[in-house]
Amino acid sequence: MSYALYYKATRKQSLTEQEKIITKKIIEKYCSKYPFKRKVEDFCMYDENEYQDNIIFSGSTKLPGNGPKTLFEVANYWLECLTEITKLLVNAEWNATFDDVELVLDADEGWRFPTDEEYKKRQSD
Repeated sequence: MSYALYYKATRKQSLTEQEKIITKKIIEKYCSKYPFKRKVEDFCMYDENEYQDNIIFSGSTKLPGNGPKTLFEVANYWLECLTEITKLLVNAEWNATFDDVELVLDADEGWRFPTDEEYKKRQSD
C-alpha cells in the first residue's frame, strides 16, 4: 500500500525570487540529510511556473509503506520540511493531508497529525 503527503498554499501574491531560492534550499537541505534507510522519493514541489488559482506552492511526497513506525517517522520528517516552508511563505492559506487525513498546522509545533479527538470531531462535522 502506498501513502503520500499532499500540500498546497495559496495567496494573492506569487512567490518572490527570494522565496523561490530559499524554498529550494530548504527542500535540498532535507533531501540531502534524509536519515532513514528507505526513501520512496524526495520532497516534491510542483512546477512553480504554473501560478494559477493563486496557488504559490504545491506538491506531494510518496512515503514508504514498510511499517507504521517508519511511515510515521518519515512523514514527520517531511512535515518538518513543510513547516520551514510554511514559516517562510507568509500570508498564505495552507492545506496539507496525509492521503485523506487533514493535517493540523500548530502555531508552536508546525505541521502535525491530528489527535484522535481532533480526527473524530472532523469526521462528525
